[in-house]
Amino acid sequence: MKTRRSVASLATTSTVALALTSAASAFPDKLLQFVTPYPFGGSHSLHASIITAAAEPYFGQPMISVFRTGGGGVVGADYVLKHAADGHVMLFGDPNLNSLRPQIEKLSFSVHDFIPVARINYSPWIFVAKPDAPFGGTIKGMADWAKANPDKLIYSSDNVNGPTHLVFLLMEQRSGAKMWPLQLGGGGPAITNLLDGNTLAYAGDPSVVGEHILGGKLKGLCATDTQRWASLSNVPTCREAGIDIVFQFWRGVLVPKGTPADRVAKLSEGFGKLVKDEGFLRFINTINSSVAYLDHTTFAEYLTTEQLQLKRLYETMNK
Repeated sequence: MKTRRSVASLATTSTVALALTSAASAFPDKLLQFVTPYPFGGSHSLHASIITAAAEPYFGQPMISVFRTGGGGVVGADYVLKHAADGHVMLFGDPNLNSLRPQIEKLSFSVHDFIPVARINYSPWIFVAKPDAPFGGTIKGMADWAKANPDKLIYSSDNVNGPTHLVFLLMEQRSGAKMWPLQLGGGGPAITNLLDGNTLAYAGDPSVVGEHILGGKLKGLCATDTQRWASLSNVPTCREAGIDIVFQFWRGVLVPKGTPADRVAKLSEGFGKLVKDEGFLRFINTINSSVAYLDHTTFAEYLTTEQLQLKRLYETMNK
């Protein structure tokens, strides 16, 4: 009798274990949501459309780009956190939303509420102005003009403490000039206002400003990287142009805290394969972007270091 019970118990345990294994291996088992927290027309929306178009072969399910904008990305982050932590709803994050702002503002989430899945890439910010700007075509010329014309240099910004706002604060710190932001909510509206003449300058991602530089509508003043950006090689680095600014803006995938580790790893593996896809790479090149993939483990280490550095930087700039 004991033997029969033992065999029955073993069979039940094995069945449960097999069911759990099957459930894990079946992930994802429904549509994936890739949540972009910024308006259409900015670097996030451009990258998201390319990622989601190429995703299905590497995840076994369709992936759709979902826009939840507002609050400088906070609305999108909240949307993701309101869903089950099962890996099916992901945030397309960045250093300001996931590293800086939760540490210096009273937001509805902290840096610990998201788990990193994969960094897709990074890019510098490119300072730009219209060719007929009153300060000429150099970054030092812009700083000198701002000093000589207090309160007159108004620039297109994204959000308070957003990446454009941050690099202009760095510009002010390094140059001693004072510049004034017009907060517009994202890269799309920001570039439109510059082109329409409502502002005098902007700093944004190569995927947003690149076509306008190459087409002659905007002048690239400098890039916030340690070397020139490959697709915009005529634009000097800010260091080359005489102002020491380095800022690298990453785009990455994150999921809510509590998402099972095996699902995080599986998503990370999928994105690692996706960024090698020929079609994906072809379209990434067309928007003057590139790939700088980090898996979930390396990305987590990177974020921990960055969060500390950005908090210290912000505190130093605001003393």
